[in-house]
Amino acid sequence: MAALRIPEDFSRRVEAGIPASVQIVLDGRRSNTAQIAAGYLTTMIIEHNAAIAARAGGSAGPALVTRVWFNPNLESLWVVVPGLVGVLTQVVALVVTGLSVARERELGTFEQLLVTPLRPWEILVGKTAPGLLIGLAEGSIIILASQLWFHVPLTGSLLLLYGSLAVFLLCTIGVGLFISALSSTQQQAIMGAFFFLVPTMILSGFATPVQNMPDWLQTVTLVNPVRHFLVVLWGVFLKDLPAALVWQSVWPMAAVAAVTLTGAAWLFRRRMY
Repeated sequence: MAALRIPEDFSRRVEAGIPASVQIVLDGRRSNTAQIAAGYLTTMIIEHNAAIAARAGGSAGPALVTRVWFNPNLESLWVVVPGLVGVLTQVVALVVTGLSVARERELGTFEQLLVTPLRPWEILVGKTAPGLLIGLAEGSIIILASQLWFHVPLTGSLLLLYGSLAVFLLCTIGVGLFISALSSTQQQAIMGAFFFLVPTMILSGFATPVQNMPDWLQTVTLVNPVRHFLVVLWGVFLKDLPAALVWQSVWPMAAVAAVTLTGAAWLFRRRMY
């Protein structure tokens, strides 16, 4: 989040009464946290300057130079708008898939679906496709708005961004289908979806940095796909994150997607028979 750069000749210049400087380098991808870190460091340096001035009889202490990477003006929009790609697409994809099977069961058309020549995995793919397409479309709208309306820089690869978005949506769709297969009514499906949404939003790092949470809670967030996708979003938008670092956040989402889709398929097949 922050680095304090002290030049090699710093001590010699201070002792000789020659003007010296230190540099604070901040990660602007978390603008609020960067400002707090800069405030702490600035206070420490001001107190250090006062101690030097008192010891040296009024001579000036080191000057402070601040540089912010990835978000030079600490614009909060540059952090919030990319994060909305993950937050809003999760809501839509989860609700759409969560209501799919529950709605058919509530309306009585689920039995008609069972007598069709379609196999269970084919029905599951049919239930997955709408959520995936709607999520990709909504994500595209937010990305387009970030460029045309909010002017957030997109420094990384669109291919990496959309590939990560597809994996993230598969995670969400797997959870939605699992909830839908367990629910008998749409009301139960909606309650289950929001029961899943609230913790994942709180533990994603979108509002509160994950690093500020207790250690055991940080471990819990490792299974939260939103946390990993936000790292990709902020990295691709603001940092031009390379493919190797994107993969470090994509493979946990792929693992969660494999588990949730497999569980949803098993439960879906079990409820069919």
